[in-house]
Amino acid sequence: MTGSETNILMIAAKGGFLMLVLLVISIAAIAIIIERLISLKKLSGSNRLLMEEALAALSESRPELAIQLCEDKANVPISGLLIETIDNLDAPLHELETIMEIEAGKQGSRIQKNLGTLSSFAAVAPLIGFLGTVTGMVKVFMKIGETGGGVDIGILANGIWEALLTTIGGLIVGIVCILFYNYLIGKTEQIAADLEEGLGKLMINIRRLRHED
Repeated sequence: MTGSETNILMIAAKGGFLMLVLLVISIAAIAIIIERLISLKKLSGSNRLLMEEALAALSESRPELAIQLCEDKANVPISGLLIETIDNLDAPLHELETIMEIEAGKQGSRIQKNLGTLSSFAAVAPLIGFLGTVTGMVKVFMKIGETGGGVDIGILANGIWEALLTTIGGLIVGIVCILFYNYLIGKTEQIAADLEEGLGKLMINIRRLRHED
């Protein structure tokens, strides 16, 4: 560990218990961000590929092949939606659309996993920082009161900057969280748009199959 890193940790430690809370939040936020970045990248590619393969099979009037493709790729989230839809090809269209909406809702929940938590971190972290500053300032003024107003300016300055540390920490954590939250929301919206487009094409193929029958 370098000297600069040691100094940063020592300065952060002066922020007190609430700085520890912010540290825990930042670690949890980083874990969520990394997991979501990896998952959404995989989710986008695998969902789109399986949808294209299933649509190609349905366009050839081979629903059994489409189901087989989905079963072979059961780890792809959209596979369940496709299997459920194809298994109910003979159901009335309004029932089939309802089934697709329910399954799409499940897919949407999976896409947005933990993003609500990240949003909460973005909102709470600055508030924790401000709380730390307020409690720190209270302690500073309590010391002033205990000394009858006669306090060394150096001690007063140290107390104030230590109190302000939590505000800095809270703002940094909050800004990072909100930036990545907005980025990840954009990714989920793109995946949802691709899913909606794929479901539209799926319904067109289903109608075509029924017309041919």
